[in-house]
Amino acid sequence: MSSLNSVRLPDGSEVVISEWLHQPVISTIEFDSAATVDLRAYNYVRGQNVSSVGLTKRQATDQDTNLVKKSAMNQDESLIVFAVTYEIFGLTAVTAQSSAPIANGPMLTADNLRKLQLQAMFELYVGAGIKKPQLGVPFSWLSQSIGSPSWQSGDPGTVAADAGTENRFYMNYGTGGVISGSNQRVLKLPIYIGGYGRNATPGNSMYFQGRFYNAYGGAFTDLNQDVRIRFVLDGLKKRPG
Repeated sequence: MSSLNSVRLPDGSEVVISEWLHQPVISTIEFDSAATVDLRAYNYVRGQNVSSVGLTKRQATDQDTNLVKKSAMNQDESLIVFAVTYEIFGLTAVTAQSSAPIANGPMLTADNLRKLQLQAMFELYVGAGIKKPQLGVPFSWLSQSIGSPSWQSGDPGTVAADAGTENRFYMNYGTGGVISGSNQRVLKLPIYIGGYGRNATPGNSMYFQGRFYNAYGGAFTDLNQDVRIRFVLDGLKKRPG
């Protein structure tokens, strides 16, 4: 029988959550604006190269990943994914409008985000040798729920004309919707990424990876900023034994 200390999974099984924590699992990808993008996420650990294309390779830090085993959960860990979200950053300077230059990163323009939402796909694969993703959605389907909104009211060149129009923004900051927990799209059925019990034997673990790519092939059309995306699998994580 289910209780406040248990969660029923789609296959009918239950997990006791007294030894589980709310600990999102993160992984960063990054790419040049002119690069052909088909990148994997969750395929490296701290100290290994971040998944990237067209940019200088760099070693992952704790900001990029909190996995302890690449492409897998350890045998003494598990993750129940209730939502997938992300943070997105611009890595190069760009001018959004003549009056609103974005001198440096990490802001991404709304135009660039919409180009990615139009063309990109995100997929999550769970299980070794699995060809069909457990989750496969257009990038626009993922709602952003973490990060810092940024704007400025009124054009400083037309302050008088903008009097009283508090919502006239001249600086666009690309976000996947309102940055709030209430904006996070919750999966109708949670995704289980196991690493213990009947789903794994001692010394074994469950494979998983994310994939981010241009559904149309090649480089993203008219993208004019290099981009970094930190994907977040949000849910409950079983504490290691």
